[in-house]
Amino acid sequence: MTTYVLRNHQSATIAGDGQNEDILHLDGTSAMETPTATFVGSDALIGVNDSGTLTQHGYGVINLMPGAAISTQTLTVNRANLLINERPGSSFTFNGVNNIVTGSTLTATGYAGVSNYTLNGTMNIDGTSTVNLDYVKVNGSGRFHLMGEDALLRLGSTDPSTTVVLDGGMLSLANGMSFLGTITVSAPLSSRIGPMSCVDVYNAMSAASETFNRTTGVLDLFDAHGTEVANLKFAGTGDLYATPTSGLATNYMVISAHPSVGALPVTFTS
Repeated sequence: MTTYVLRNHQSATIAGDGQNEDILHLDGTSAMETPTATFVGSDALIGVNDSGTLTQHGYGVINLMPGAAISTQTLTVNRANLLINERPGSSFTFNGVNNIVTGSTLTATGYAGVSNYTLNGTMNIDGTSTVNLDYVKVNGSGRFHLMGEDALLRLGSTDPSTTVVLDGGMLSLANGMSFLGTITVSAPLSSRIGPMSCVDVYNAMSAASETFNRTTGVLDLFDAHGTEVANLKFAGTGDLYATPTSGLATNYMVISAHPSVGALPVTFTS
């Protein structure tokens, strides 16, 4: 087992053998001097930690070279920004418990539209933090848990077994037809999403009507020609309503537990 500690201006190339149980600490405190860990081969990490301090925000970068396969049992991003970059044929797997907290941002990128990220554990996002996964495919049967008013999770496409627990904050979807997972809350007997939370769908501004199945929890949005532009599954209890925004630089469709002025006409089925 090796513990890597990288600070400002420092970088390391880590050649795993597939059986390592390494620990990675990214302790950068400058966006211009970000420490960088570059992985070649495969490595099973015990943990990754990217943390700032009370007075200095933290920064870190993880690069995966072609063919690299990395997994971690825990990931902590605390008062920090962490960027993960994949190259062709590489993969990153989040196992165990992953915490993005205290004003932090986790961003994952692919290469030329190709990526291989897997969530098999839980990723907790507190009410001050953001996770950007909207330009990558998320595989696996893991769970995202948003907690707090300003928690933000951006997603592109997912596996059907992915779950988003939306107790607070915003789930932002690039495409309402590519998110195949389930959206719910910690207390599904009382609601389907948190009372102050919402799901924003960016490809659905052409929607003219909503259909919501109270039994299956499936919400469909259709344009004026009857073409489906969003198909989302919610677990729990209660109705959901879709309302378009207006006057923004980029408008989107907002799905919430409360009807709003300007909401789309909705048909409830069961």
